[in-house]
Amino acid sequence: MAEKHIEAELNGFVYGNAADAENQDDVDSATPTLKRCSSNASANTALPQKHPRTDSPLPSTLTPDKQEMQPEDTEEASASPVSPTARRKSWRRATITRRSLPALPNPYHDLCRSINTSLPQQERLEKLMEASMKLAIERTRNSLQSMPNASLECFQKQVDDMQKQWSSLAKSIQRNSQGNQLHTTAPRSCDPAVQRAMEKVQKAIRRLEAESESWEALLNKHQSKAEELERKLERGQERGVSLDTGSVAQSSQHLFIQNKPDYPSLICKQQMTLHTIAMIMDTQCKMVRELLSIKEQSQLLVKETSGRLAVDAGFQELSPDPIRNLMAAPSSSTAV
Repeated sequence: MAEKHIEAELNGFVYGNAADAENQDDVDSATPTLKRCSSNASANTALPQKHPRTDSPLPSTLTPDKQEMQPEDTEEASASPVSPTARRKSWRRATITRRSLPALPNPYHDLCRSINTSLPQQERLEKLMEASMKLAIERTRNSLQSMPNASLECFQKQVDDMQKQWSSLAKSIQRNSQGNQLHTTAPRSCDPAVQRAMEKVQKAIRRLEAESESWEALLNKHQSKAEELERKLERGQERGVSLDTGSVAQSSQHLFIQNKPDYPSLICKQQMTLHTIAMIMDTQCKMVRELLSIKEQSQLLVKETSGRLAVDAGFQELSPDPIRNLMAAPSSSTAV
């Protein structure tokens, strides 16, 4: 059937060309067309036998069912290239299933394993610092052992001193934390006097904070003015303009700073006076010391004299303070 269809198409093509040609006979035009038809038909029939796997059927020889299936195949072939999103998804899928390298060993994870998470934050921080200090000491000791001229005894002494300092520091931190807790909870349970004192202290603290903030604002203001003046001075120097520093640097404390006395010169002028005052003070101190020594000597002399007079009068034992003894003695009652 295919061969007959091909021959009919070829005959129509040839006959159409032969009808348009002029000054040719129908017989003369029919013989070459028959030869062409026979040659084309033989060629078409011979091709599938030589290359049965690679040849595709001609579009004219396809059946209607095959012709209808061909556009669908071409559409599937045109849609076969993979989109970029699909490529990215496939790459992600490949990276998920790919084996990753093992994680690098981290020695610092061992520091946290021995710390219980139920402890308060201060104790956990203390234990973490202690463990890190031990790790640093071990590493330093290992590195010193590999060095030829290293002294492990000196290193051990330094380690002992550092451990003592660390223990005292940890105790002070604990005391401070406990003191802060007591300060936060104590004022509620104290007596009114302590509460009033705490209120006064808090008022004083707030007043000092406000004063500090005001001084800080004043300092910032003067700093900004100084920076602005410095920028103006730089611009004037670049342009070659001479600036009057007296008219520019007019601050609120300018007159006070300009009128303050020259204390070093005053001290130099009053140096002789100060020297004489120092000499007078030294002499006065010496006089006071001599008076004290005279007082002690007079007391000793009075005591010796009174003791000697008491012995001469017949008193064997004289109390050192007879007036107090007389005042403490019971009064004798006389009957009337």
